[in-house]
Amino acid sequence: MRITLLGGAGYIGTVAAHRLTDLGHHVTVVDGLIYRPGDDPASLLPSGADFIRADLRDPKVLRTAADGADAVVHLGGLVGEPACAGDEQLAVELNYASPVLAAEAALTVGVPHYVFFSSCSVYGSREGVVDEDTAPNPLGIYARTKVLAERRLAGLFADAGALTVLRLATVHGLSPRPRLDSVANKMTARAAASGRIPLNGGSQRRPLVHVRDVADVLAAVLANPQDLVLNVGADAENYTIGEIARTVAATVAGSGIDYGPERDEADARDYRTSFARLEALLPGACRRTLADGVAEIAAAVASGRLGDVDAPEYDNHCGLLAARSTGRLAVVATADCLRLHTEYTEADWSAK
Repeated sequence: MRITLLGGAGYIGTVAAHRLTDLGHHVTVVDGLIYRPGDDPASLLPSGADFIRADLRDPKVLRTAADGADAVVHLGGLVGEPACAGDEQLAVELNYASPVLAAEAALTVGVPHYVFFSSCSVYGSREGVVDEDTAPNPLGIYARTKVLAERRLAGLFADAGALTVLRLATVHGLSPRPRLDSVANKMTARAAASGRIPLNGGSQRRPLVHVRDVADVLAAVLANPQDLVLNVGADAENYTIGEIARTVAATVAGSGIDYGPERDEADARDYRTSFARLEALLPGACRRTLADGVAEIAAAVASGRLGDVDAPEYDNHCGLLAARSTGRLAVVATADCLRLHTEYTEADWSAK
C-alpha cells in the first residue's frame, strides 16, 4: 500500500512512519518542519520513506503527494489551545483549511481512503462518560478547528471514498521526534531530571494513549478502510491529572509532587472517555499503559539521551513561537485559506 503522511515528521508521524514501513507499506511524508526546522528527516524517518518538505496549505503540493496513494493521512497542525490562541487565523489555516484542502486534493486524484487525526478535546467538559455519539463541546480554538474539520470532511466524503476520523486521547511515550510538553511526558521528564513533579489542579480527567498504540491503530484502520469515527485509547487509561502525577511519582524513584493551584483555569477540559467502539473493532489495540510511557521517558532522561528536558526543541509551543518570530511561519491568506477561514468564522457551534 502507498500511504501519504501529511505532518509525518512529527511526534506521532515518525512513529507511524516506522510502523507502516515495517509492515511493508511505501510511505511518503510531507512536512514543513515548522516546529524544528533543523531536524534531519533522514535521522527521524525509516529507510525507504520518501520525504517532501512543503507547506501543508499548498494545494499543488497536496495533489502531487496524494497522486497514486492508496490512503492519505492528515496528522499536521497546531496542537493544543496555547499554540492556537497565539494566532487564531494561523490555527484555522493549519488545523481546518489544511485538512480540507488535502481532502479536496485526495478526492481530485481518486484516493480511496482519507484518515484525519482529531482529538478527544472536542468533548470539552462533560459529566459522565463521553463516546463517539456524544455531541462535541469545543471550548477553544484548537477544539473548534477539529470539530469543524470533522464536519466538513464528512460532507466531502459523503459520496466518495472512505473517511476515518481518529479522536486521540492525550498521547504519551517516546518517539524519534520527542515531545515533553504533553501532560504525562512533561511530568515524567521533570521528575526524572529534578525529582519534582509540578501539579496544577488534579481533579480534571484526561484519557491517555501511548504513541506506539496510536501507530498500531492507524495501521489497522488503513488495512480496513471504512467510514468511521473512533476514540483512540483504552477505558483503563482514563485518569485524573492528580492520578497521572501519582503514577509518575510511583514509577520514578525518589520523585515527589509539588502541588500548585487546585485547578488549572487556563484549561477547562474535563471528561471521561469510552473506547468501547475501538475495543470492539480492534480488541486489545491500546494495551500499553501510562506506567509504560513513564518508564520510557524516565529511562531516556536518565541515560542522557534527551539532554536538557527544558530545551525548546521538546516543546511545540516554543517551536511555534520561534517560527512565528523569525518569519518562518505565517498566515498565507490565499483565496482557499480565506474561503475556509470564512467558513470557520460563520460556523454554528450549536450544530450537532
